Amino acid sequence: MFYSSLSGMGLASTKAQNALDVDEARATAEETKSEADVLKHDVDRLMMITEALWAFLKKEHGYSDDDLAKAIGAIDLRHSGADKDAQEKCPNCGRLISAHRHLCLYCGHPVPQSLFEP
Repeated sequence: MFYSSLSGMGLASTKAQNALDVDEARATAEETKSEADVLKHDVDRLMMITEALWAFLKKEHGYSDDDLAKAIGAIDLRHSGADKDAQEKCPNCGRLISAHRHLCLYCGHPVPQSLFEP
């Protein structure tokens, strides 16, 4: 009888700990959602600013979308440390991107990775 009462107390403390863990997980999830909402807002704002700047450059200086795509490709290669041979075509939009990318910079489509490369 003594042992059964101890095991019941252990069960109660386990339930209490589980309830605390659930509450902590909920709080963490809510904080993470709030942080994600702030990041989404920042990305949306930066996208609008970038679009406005690009419209200005096209109008005032005559740049084309191809000029922008080439500049993005050059920056992508420079930042990835890859050479021109380390490019591949996006399977969705066909634009050249660094072979080290997991998502296309232009359309966001997943780029298949080799099973033998990190």
